Amino acid sequence: MIEVEVKAHAPEDQDALVKKLVKIGAKRVGEEYQEDVYFNAPHRDFAQTDEALRIRKVQQGDSEDLFITYKGAKMDEVSKTRKEVEVGVEDSAKVADIFQSLSFRPVATVRKNRTIYNLNDLVITLDQVQGVGSFVEIEKEIEEGEDTKEALDEIFTTYSQIGIEKGFERRSYLELMELP
Repeated sequence: MIEVEVKAHAPEDQDALVKKLVKIGAKRVGEEYQEDVYFNAPHRDFAQTDEALRIRKVQQGDSEDLFITYKGAKMDEVSKTRKEVEVGVEDSAKVADIFQSLSFRPVATVRKNRTIYNLNDLVITLDQVQGVGSFVEIEKEIEEGEDTKEALDEIFTTYSQIGIEKGFERRSYLELMELP
């Protein structure tokens, strides 16, 4: 799958933003806490290749889900569109042990609280990222090989409908953490 995604800095008035989302028909589907542990490879530097490998823990109420995610390099100059491969796992500590046994090393942990909305086939999230700030992400998954232009047009139209015309951010939360 290709994840077509555009992220923007959130406006200060979060209540007004939520009202705009509801007005255009977005439905709130939940809240979750995410903790992402990112790894770097022994054979290439993911910061240089614009790739990412992470173990994600997602907590919703009393339930917890775990995933391994690989993200390829960004595919254009205006968005965070990239190949994404994700698979559920049972034990994050064992996965981390496997990675480290293969000389992958943990480089950072990103923690965020996320409120999720759906609008047709778009996923809109309001993220509060520890040590980084507040953001709005709008994404749509498409099949590999499909043209991304239509999805990007839909995403930017949605941003316009909720009053966000600037403040777009291509850097990942990991990059925004300004690690040493």
